[in-house]
Amino acid sequence: MPIFQFSLETLLRHRQDIEQRERDELFQRTCKYQNELRHREDLGIKLRDTMKELSARRSGTPDELELTWFHLYLNRLTHEIGESEKCLSRLQADVQTQKEVVIEATKKRKVLASLKSKQEKEFIFAMDKREQREVDDLVVTRHENQEDQGHPPRLPIFKSR
Repeated sequence: MPIFQFSLETLLRHRQDIEQRERDELFQRTCKYQNELRHREDLGIKLRDTMKELSARRSGTPDELELTWFHLYLNRLTHEIGESEKCLSRLQADVQTQKEVVIEATKKRKVLASLKSKQEKEFIFAMDKREQREVDDLVVTRHENQEDQGHPPRLPIFKSR
């Protein structure tokens, strides 16, 4: 009995490889986004802590030099938060773009996979039909041989209750 061979198997494997590479790329971009998000949260925590520390220092006897350093640090944190926000929006756009690429790669792979499945079902149906035809031919040949030899054809035996 012949075995099923899909003529586009190499293309299907290639599409699966492409899809996996795109999924890996999506994973990497998502990790970068998550890392930047954690960095942004850390900066926000530092900003809040610094603001609390500054207000505590102002309630006591403020040292002008120390207050200047606090303000410089707050300005730097604010600038870094702004840069992080820009980076987050860029990374989020990159992740979304990569998601669309993964969806397209998956669609292309699924088209070939469904074609393979359909052709495999057709092949199995054709093989079953061929096998049934061969069995029918054997039965007819056997029946003809029995008639030629003078044996009456066998009738099925039914058991009665």
